Amino acid sequence: MARMPSGRAAAGAHPNLTGPSAQRIERMVALRLGPALAGGGITYAHTRSEWQGILVLGCMAVALALLLRPRFPLHLMRVGPVAVYLGGPLLGAVGAWAISEMTRSISPLTSGDLTAAVLGAWTVMAIGVVLVRRFDSGRRVRLAVIGTAEFMSGLKAEIEASGVTGYSVVGCITPDRRGWPRAQTDNRSYLGSISSLRELVLSQRIELLVLGPIAPSSKSVSKVQFQAQGPSRPEVFELSAEACLDLPVSMIDASQFYERNFGHVPLGTTNSSWLQYLLHPAHRESWPVSKRLLDLMVGGIASLIALPILLVSALAIKLSDRGPVLYRQTRIGENGREIELVKLRTMRVDADELRITGIPESELVTRVGRVLRRLHFNELPQLWHVLTGDMSLVGPRPELPGIVSDLEHRFDYYDRRHLLKPGITGWATVCCGYSGTPLGEAWKLCHDLYYLKRRSLLFDLLILIETASSVVLPDPAVRPNERFIAGTEAVQELAPVKTA
Repeated sequence: MARMPSGRAAAGAHPNLTGPSAQRIERMVALRLGPALAGGGITYAHTRSEWQGILVLGCMAVALALLLRPRFPLHLMRVGPVAVYLGGPLLGAVGAWAISEMTRSISPLTSGDLTAAVLGAWTVMAIGVVLVRRFDSGRRVRLAVIGTAEFMSGLKAEIEASGVTGYSVVGCITPDRRGWPRAQTDNRSYLGSISSLRELVLSQRIELLVLGPIAPSSKSVSKVQFQAQGPSRPEVFELSAEACLDLPVSMIDASQFYERNFGHVPLGTTNSSWLQYLLHPAHRESWPVSKRLLDLMVGGIASLIALPILLVSALAIKLSDRGPVLYRQTRIGENGREIELVKLRTMRVDADELRITGIPESELVTRVGRVLRRLHFNELPQLWHVLTGDMSLVGPRPELPGIVSDLEHRFDYYDRRHLLKPGITGWATVCCGYSGTPLGEAWKLCHDLYYLKRRSLLFDLLILIETASSVVLPDPAVRPNERFIAGTEAVQELAPVKTA
């Protein structure tokens, strides 16, 4: 057992404000407290009422706290963060106005008072966003992986590819107390053994430990993806606590780090224990009423807006090749139930027959179809399925029965996505676009599982905003190492996929 110095000695030798703590504080000040103080201060300057100033400050602070929760990967979205940054102060101002109206003994807030407060909060918010980005680039959290160098390299590559800032990977630490194999002792990425964890944290100034996949030393790791040999995971946590409990270092499981920073679940490094939350008492098996109300309200309005677009699109399809306008397919929906999906036809009339001969799907898409797919207009007829309750606005995309059967055999947990009602768009659709390959479907499954765990009304709204923005701001999906998606054995069985 590692000997720990007294609490006073440790506190004097190491700073109390670590990288993760500094990031949390600067986000709270720059993106929550600062805009709220600006809104409250401007309100007080206009009204000369302490009550009204405190009211606006409190309502804006609460609204921003609700919208800027770390539960959602705002840093991976393009337009979603802008909607949240603008919507927080605006929602807080509306709440303050409602409370002011209900408190008749106090002079109500005017539109001029609230407009100035919201504009001031937006200005401070914009400054805060710039400061946060500069801070994350300049003050990066020093991160070390407890696991294999291969897993560390993949994690480092995905941090760089996804554009996530704020982390600097310094190396990896083997969970095996015996140290590294002789053939790998010259690898510069290896820092040492977990037996020297305390010394490594101090000498390398490590602020965050990421626990990668670990297999007990008694088991073979030849068929397990990215796993290192060593003690069990509970033993690793116990050893880490004994060595570093008094040090300014944090520890997080790799799956949690992936969810928090990359917005997906890496199938290649995930086991069945990840799904234990489905049995948790707080897990919601059924969809809340609020989601159905959102589907009916937004779906109804969208149907009216889409009607002229559908008429023009149908006319273009008919004039292009005189073929049918609609295309019907049987897809797998919630709980494995079959539904008949209706879309605007984007491929040749004889596409099903030609596809069997091996012709690539890209060559079967018509000129009109390419435009419809680019703008996502071919999905608009599915609004009818949303209104009837067979689908939702947001959820996993329904797939063909044959494809589902094949992918359920290729990838673990694929059937879990059927716990959700299929959607016109979804988190996987926003992040991955069209797949077209089994590996692409696995990449989408990584995001569907993330949505399964973190779905909410606010997340649905952000996904809808991202979907609408993708028509104007296309962004090519960036895949990580393919073995993170599906594991080594599964990748070897699949056709090669080009990554961006």
